[in-house]
Amino acid sequence: MEESQETPDYDGEFAFETDHLAIRGNKDYSELLKYIIQLEAQKINALHDIENLCETQNKALEDPVGFVQDLQCGKVNFPPHQKIEDLPVIDWSSYGIDTDIENDYKPTKEELESATKVRGRIFTDSKPETFNQLWSCEEQKRLEELLEIYPEELVEAKRYKKIANALGTRTPVQVMSRIQKYFAKLAKAGLPIPGRAPKRVGKDKTRSFFFKKSTFFPQLHVPVKMEDPYDSSETQDGTSLNIKSGNKSMLELLKAAKEQRLLDETLPVYQTKTMCVGCQKTGFLGARWTDNAGTDFCTDCIVKLLPAEKLIPIRQPV
Repeated sequence: MEESQETPDYDGEFAFETDHLAIRGNKDYSELLKYIIQLEAQKINALHDIENLCETQNKALEDPVGFVQDLQCGKVNFPPHQKIEDLPVIDWSSYGIDTDIENDYKPTKEELESATKVRGRIFTDSKPETFNQLWSCEEQKRLEELLEIYPEELVEAKRYKKIANALGTRTPVQVMSRIQKYFAKLAKAGLPIPGRAPKRVGKDKTRSFFFKKSTFFPQLHVPVKMEDPYDSSETQDGTSLNIKSGNKSMLELLKAAKEQRLLDETLPVYQTKTMCVGCQKTGFLGARWTDNAGTDFCTDCIVKLLPAEKLIPIRQPV
């Protein structure tokens, strides 16, 4: 019985005919490509071995006594062990990729049992002091300022690292997670996003995301439901959030704004002859929110300013 299965070796330049000339002679690219081909070959061998094992199992179930006799005589052959090679060593910094944003630390079983937990999650020495801690309103405001100071980059990890260094209280990984969730909230609220738009933002029309206060919009105190499993269901002082009559009207206004945004996606209209008193723009997308007394708002300003006047959305252009 063989102890291991050999995988094919490739010498010289290794690339596909369709590969760009700029990467054809790259040594790191060739090494990664060879590694992937080796894994694919081992995968095919593993699938073939599984089929053989299933056939052997069926024969053993049909004739258990005969199978035991063949096993004792050494007539039953089992698949050999496949050795998975280590990943090629690549200097990612030479390609402008910051590997510090990744955290590959895996605690042992003993460490997991005796570890200190912060809000239900295990805290280790490799974790930052702010691990699993709620973001404060001050941190969120500062994050919004830094998003304007440090614009979008081709390698987003560089942007996260710059913002984390300027923020001083969060790691690049925490900043990355926060920004992604913040952008998703902006997209759902129909607000402009200072960066790449998040992919696959959920559009569940049957559920409302207006539930409790969120530190994502501290200047507006917009009640937003955070679908973050690490956010507490209570406020930071430990008391439950009491929604008063003022908040109720705010919720109704925001719900109506969300409905208008959903309509804009299917039946877009443009107010070409109406100027928003909030942003001073004309030709804006969506309904004009009016009090029938000469005051008109766009949907973006309704969400940003939350005016106290009773406004009615009218989609028909003037």
